[in-house]
Amino acid sequence: MADVSKSTESLKFDFLYVDGDTNTLTLKNPKSNISTSDIEELQAFMRQKNIVVGDKASGTFGRIDAVTKVTETKTYLDFA
Repeated sequence: MADVSKSTESLKFDFLYVDGDTNTLTLKNPKSNISTSDIEELQAFMRQKNIVVGDKASGTFGRIDAVTKVTETKTYLDFA
C-alpha cells in the first residue's frame, strides 16, 4: 500500500470587538471561490444580527480584523 495524502481547507476569522478584545473562529470546508465581497457581506450580517458577542458585557462585535485561508495537508505513511 502507498502513502496517502489528504488536504483540507478552512477559513480562520480574527474578530475585533469594540472594547479591544479579540476572538478567533475557524470554519472548515469553505467554498473554493469565496471572495472579499462575500466576507464583507458576512461581516455586515454578523453585525446586524449580533451573531458574535465578546466575553464581557461591553463585548460588542466591531469587525472582522483578518481572514486567513488555511490549507492543511496530512500524509499518512505506509510503513507496513
